[in-house]
Amino acid sequence: MTSRVNPMLVAVAVPAVGWLVLSVLWLASASLGIPRGFDGRTMTLTEASAVASHADAARLLDGGADPTVPARLRAHLVMNDEKTMTPLEAATGAIRNGPVQMLLDRGARIDERNYAVLWCGATARRNQDMLRFLESRRTNHATIDCAAVRALW
Repeated sequence: MTSRVNPMLVAVAVPAVGWLVLSVLWLASASLGIPRGFDGRTMTLTEASAVASHADAARLLDGGADPTVPARLRAHLVMNDEKTMTPLEAATGAIRNGPVQMLLDRGARIDERNYAVLWCGATARRNQDMLRFLESRRTNHATIDCAAVRALW
């Protein structure tokens, strides 16, 4: 006598068992610190701005992070390559406008040194909200040649 495996039972059991095994492995790895991985404790202010993590941005700013200092933006977080940029540049390029006002309130500046980079980054990403925001802060109405400006993305 041969027993037959119920295909419905297999279809339900295999994903559940797989999930259980992966969860146990993840918890064991986390408890051992292997790998430390990506969490809020390892995030830079630039990364928090790029992913619009308001809580992490606020925590980092409260901890003394400088919103004007360029920092690492890890590869594959919002783009393929690792880059170094300011939090404002990361928010603009990633089309995350939420953190911008918080950064400005905490000391970031939009001025003649970074205006063209932010404008061209927002233009390249078709970030209309940021373009309107930047337009309201524009002091020099000269034409900006984006071909001559450092690209964010």
